[in-house]
Amino acid sequence: MTQRSQSLTDALADVDAGTLANVARIVVNEDWWEALSSGERATYTRRCADRGITLSTDDRISRHFVELVGRNDPPLSSERRV
Repeated sequence: MTQRSQSLTDALADVDAGTLANVARIVVNEDWWEALSSGERATYTRRCADRGITLSTDDRISRHFVELVGRNDPPLSSERRV
């Protein structure tokens, strides 16, 4: 299962609302991630960890969405864990 969401904030809101289940990883664009302040990165990392979700970056995906990946789906070779 791989789904897309408009943003990391939207993805976490959907997880919290129960709209999305069995999300193991959320993958964001690497350049977008690096442009965040260290405080923003820490907040997103903590929010994901609190939900048991691994946060990864990938320089090959668009800045215009994030990918939500299921528990049984292996990571792509271009993903880097945050």
